[in-house]
Amino acid sequence: MKIAVGSGNPVKLEVARECFSRFFDKVEIISVKADSNVPSQPIGEETMEGAINRARESLKAAKADFGVGMEGGLIELGGRSYFTACFAIADGSGNMHTGTSGWWECPKGILPEIRAGRELGEITERLTGIKNVKQKQGGIGVFTKGAVDRKALYVHGLYMCLVPYLNKELFGLR
Repeated sequence: MKIAVGSGNPVKLEVARECFSRFFDKVEIISVKADSNVPSQPIGEETMEGAINRARESLKAAKADFGVGMEGGLIELGGRSYFTACFAIADGSGNMHTGTSGWWECPKGILPEIRAGRELGEITERLTGIKNVKQKQGGIGVFTKGAVDRKALYVHGLYMCLVPYLNKELFGLR
């Protein structure tokens, strides 16, 4: 089974490997350069849109069984701002299934920078001095003092996308 992931980030590739390998045999994970076609720090619907765009583009570019998109962004709910990641899986039958990771509240001290378009990873690097934090523990790893890292957060979200494939009869899939 060929899984095309719309990213070169080693954390995202490992997330796909872990999730798909749990349920499917002979999984091959490949990295595909796929543009999200949303701002580098997506806000609101742009977050899911970016994941869907990456999934579609990856599937098409690699002629894979599944295309996977993962996009971190800021979501507003109940007057508060949260970081989350959105996930999408596209398949060759034209199906698109989505999910999200857990959400965590955006620190008020960085919210203006995020709204101005600066990426969480860039801000986190500046605050901590940790280079390439997005390819390591991510902002969530820093802000939870290592209790939850980016990989763990993203594994949760990608599992949510796999629900329809694990329950095909309920979703009308073949």
